[in-house]
Amino acid sequence: MHAVARILLDGLVANIQVSWVKMGMDYCRRVLQGGANDFGGTLMEETISRMAGAEWGIRKEPEEFIEAIEAIGRIPAERTTTYERVDRSQRVGVATNR
Repeated sequence: MHAVARILLDGLVANIQVSWVKMGMDYCRRVLQGGANDFGGTLMEETISRMAGAEWGIRKEPEEFIEAIEAIGRIPAERTTTYERVDRSQRVGVATNR
């Protein structure tokens, strides 16, 4: 479904998100391999979806998202809400291995 959306929306929508709070981390990894390109919903803890019956949404550390993305051979990148990349390597005392 996400791959078809990617084809149909080409040029109109640049980013197709998956949401771990609604689908879980394992399913999100599969959908990222099938057309999605954004691990959306990367908030630290979510309660609204859980209150509505979602099984996921319990606290995740940033390292868990990095590991999930790297596990499928992708390069993680932090972004703003307007899809600009965040470069944390320029901050004082921040070490980067990417």
